[in-house]
Amino acid sequence: MRFLKRTVLALVLGSSTLARADLIGGGDMLIGIPQGDFERAVGTGWGFEGHGFATPPRQPWGLRFQGSFLIYGSESFVSPYPGTKGRVGVNVTTDNWIASVAAGPQLAVRSGPLRPYIHALAGVSYFATTSRIDSNDVVLIAESTNYDDWTFRWSVGGGVNIPIGGSVALDLGVAYVSNDRVSYLTEGDLVENGAAGVSFTPKRSEAKLVQFTLGVSAGW
Repeated sequence: MRFLKRTVLALVLGSSTLARADLIGGGDMLIGIPQGDFERAVGTGWGFEGHGFATPPRQPWGLRFQGSFLIYGSESFVSPYPGTKGRVGVNVTTDNWIASVAAGPQLAVRSGPLRPYIHALAGVSYFATTSRIDSNDVVLIAESTNYDDWTFRWSVGGGVNIPIGGSVALDLGVAYVSNDRVSYLTEGDLVENGAAGVSFTPKRSEAKLVQFTLGVSAGW
């Protein structure tokens, strides 16, 4: 009972402290380089990442929230639009992607010309393959999810913020990301079977990546 009271008190104090916290947020371009079994199945991925850092005033520690979207494969072709006898074509694009959300502790230097930080995060990743048809990559006509799966993910990483004016800083980061075993599709896995639709055989493995980010953070 004493341990429970102390735990509840710590959570209450921590929540009240973060309620008065400084908020630092930003966005980054993302490059994901697959590792291990995942590297043998896919190539380098590209995407974006958004993050927030809630930290007590003048303190180096806090809680980091992070979300990312990474495309690790894409293919497209032009298909005749039904009823036009081939005179009108639409773009058919299939993307293989990962969307992730995670949170965890972060330590960061809050002042100076170089402000390094480190973090450890845990969360979930959503792997999906989706196909869409559009007109000249502008007007979306239809979209469908061909396959998807969820898995647990964790990561460790760090980086450095370099102030560039006011409360804005250039943000350079790197992280090692480990997704637990998950089923996914890659380029070429969807096979057309005429009127029967498409068939596929998902791959299954851990999905580990080294991710590099470049962007800006604001709120310093």
